Amino acid sequence: MQLDSFAVLQSQYEFLPHGKNPRGVLKLFKSYHIDIDFAHKINENNTVQVFTKISVNKNEKPLPGYKLFVEGVAIFSTAKTEELSETEKENLIYFSTVNILIGYLRNTLNMMTSSSPMGPYLLPPINVTDLFRKKSESRPSQKK
Repeated sequence: MQLDSFAVLQSQYEFLPHGKNPRGVLKLFKSYHIDIDFAHKINENNTVQVFTKISVNKNEKPLPGYKLFVEGVAIFSTAKTEELSETEKENLIYFSTVNILIGYLRNTLNMMTSSSPMGPYLLPPINVTDLFRKKSESRPSQKK
């Protein structure tokens, strides 16, 4: 698997004032609702496009501080995966690509907030296996 390209398609940053300095910024950041969605497009030319969206604190009643959104795409080459088993290949194509893209988008969120009033926001570790399980459960009519 090789990362050929990465691009941020859109990003949104909003600072939500709160009237007073919040104590425990890290505690506040940990209480943010995080929503991640992703999609794969497998192409005939031995490439895979992976689209990923990350929303932070973008619910109906957001907490003070930051309201963030970032969407990115990455293109991976799969030509060098021929000697792998189907299970190994699928793990690379699906799990690893999403994990890599989340890492790049984590950095984007950090850079977006690096000069912000409450300091940089660092997306916490994401359990990609759990992310796939939840996505699978939310779409029972699709092939898992």
